Amino acid sequence: RVCMLATIGFAAEQYVQFPGCPETPDALQAIYTAPVNLTGLLLFAAGYIESTSYNGKLTMLDMFEGEGAKRAPGDLNFGKRFLPGDKAKADDLATKELNNGRLAMLAFSGMVHHNLVVKGPLFPLFPEGWEGPQGSWDLDSTAGALNSGRLGL
Repeated sequence: RVCMLATIGFAAEQYVQFPGCPETPDALQAIYTAPVNLTGLLLFAAGYIESTSYNGKLTMLDMFEGEGAKRAPGDLNFGKRFLPGDKAKADDLATKELNNGRLAMLAFSGMVHHNLVVKGPLFPLFPEGWEGPQGSWDLDSTAGALNSGRLGL
């Protein structure tokens, strides 16, 4: 579910902003352009939600003790009231959600990769004047040196 929400947020960031946050065409750069106080507030809210989900237990050593040990993996009590009462229908819906979650993971990683290569917005897929990944692969690494011909090979 996290990647499903992240996929929606990554695509929507180009068109919708929180009040007080400047517009940033590249979603990967939004964290650097957001005001510090709003970034802190967002981190605090996420931490509070995470903390209350585990009854204040924050470390990997203790978050799965007590009630946390009784939960199924990935069950965060998010949206359970929408599940059907029939066990077979609930299992079918859980399988569909798992498959859509896997698709969302691939979609999110593809969108991040696109923004890294294009160094620009997600939409349009190829920004005006884009000539390909010029210098994107010329890294300070052995593979980058081989690719750019700096090693003379």
